[in-house]
Amino acid sequence: MKKSMFKKIAAALLTASMLMTGTAAFAEETPDVSGVELNFWSDAVGSGTYNIIVEMSKVLENGGFGTVNVDPSYPGGMGAPYIFKANGVDLSFANAAPAKWAMETGTLGNPPTDGYKAVIGGLTQVCYINCISNAFLEKYGVSSLEEIFEQKLPLRIGCSAKGSMDAEGAYRILEYFGVTEEDLNSWGGSITNQGGDQNADALADGQIDFYIDHTSSASSTMAQIASTVDVTFLQWSDEMCQWFQDELGFDLITVPANSFSGQTEELHLPGSPDCLFANAELDDDTVYMITKILTENRDALVESFASLSGWDPETCWQPEKIAGLELHPGAERYYKEAGYME
Repeated sequence: MKKSMFKKIAAALLTASMLMTGTAAFAEETPDVSGVELNFWSDAVGSGTYNIIVEMSKVLENGGFGTVNVDPSYPGGMGAPYIFKANGVDLSFANAAPAKWAMETGTLGNPPTDGYKAVIGGLTQVCYINCISNAFLEKYGVSSLEEIFEQKLPLRIGCSAKGSMDAEGAYRILEYFGVTEEDLNSWGGSITNQGGDQNADALADGQIDFYIDHTSSASSTMAQIASTVDVTFLQWSDEMCQWFQDELGFDLITVPANSFSGQTEELHLPGSPDCLFANAELDDDTVYMITKILTENRDALVESFASLSGWDPETCWQPEKIAGLELHPGAERYYKEAGYME
């Protein structure tokens, strides 16, 4: 009996030792980032992106990071991918498609760059929401962009400043139809680069016919236009949408019906949502913890910022969500560990 009891006690002690060792090993697998300082670049103070990044920074600090500095020096638009090498930025938002263009061919007259890898794709549900004056459609008896460009009609386009994603959409439409800005001007059309409020006023005053914005269904400018001007929100053809996806690395985003006055049907339009990118030099453990902490706090972040509702951990790593760019190995490790990737 004593010998049997001794064996039982020894077995119990061995099991307890194994459990303690396993727990210790598990704890060792979770990187300690308490001494890590991160530099997270954001848009201007007070902007929607700035507010999101400030909250994400707090989440990262509460999750174990030492210090997360928010620097509102982010250039936005197509210049964003260039900040990683030039400024030693650790984290920043960037639209996926321009990040792809910057790496492959360069943007805004700059040579190609690199030095960044994707962490979270599809954070925001932005796309090329566009509307056209019904007066223009009725005057020329047309209903689509294809008809307008085939007939070489004098379409006056309003968008934001060159270098922005909004303006890029206007110029890419011309590219799709094989038309130059000079061609458009020769037909009596034009592209006017100005702010959203100015474009809304210009549409109301009959100074422009068509407005395009890389924005979401929550756009206050589009809501203002729809409530004050008789416009139609255009659905692009399947072929045009596919071109933006295949040639430019865009995703296809759904704009719910009735997002704006008079827009009674869903729209499916190309968009390049914000993604979280990390400096390629950031070590795997650090990026693993960034991905883990933010993903595990996703619901709370979405509750605070409805614009993040499209962020889906099950798909945010997929190539179409990050324009086919490389996923950071630290992020990949987390998505596999969490069961989102095989």
